[in-house]
Amino acid sequence: MRDAALLDNYLELRLEPRWPYIACVRKFIAGFFLIGLSDKERAEQISMAASELLENAIKYASEDDTRLRLEIKRRGNEIIMKVENPADPPQINILRREFALINAGDPEEIYLRRMEEAAKIGGQSRLGLIRIRFEAGARLELITREREVEISAIFAIEEAP
Repeated sequence: MRDAALLDNYLELRLEPRWPYIACVRKFIAGFFLIGLSDKERAEQISMAASELLENAIKYASEDDTRLRLEIKRRGNEIIMKVENPADPPQINILRREFALINAGDPEEIYLRRMEEAAKIGGQSRLGLIRIRFEAGARLELITREREVEISAIFAIEEAP
């Protein structure tokens, strides 16, 4: 049961909202989960989700406070990845609307529609959260407070035989 013991570890990172950190964190998380999971594809999906959540946090972060928090833990047969960041109320409202849209239907349909929209208009693709739902098959949860956002991606995992 070595794999299960590794997955029971708790991981927390606190960092400034800087774009160059994302690739480093993604590589670290991929390596961390390659050790703990026998499924390389699942490890890659989890690390992709981490980078998408961090990108989202940087995009919506308040400029008043310069901290992001990434937490990863296991609960039963799930891995819960949570990113918290400060945000201003107008940004929180935008994120709430975005969250409602990406959770309003079939992940594949929404993802394909968003890809078409991004190709037509250019600029911000708004693919990150729906990519986590579609490509990684994760459930997403959003909690907002007065000036803080918390997004969780929940991944089902299978035990190695």
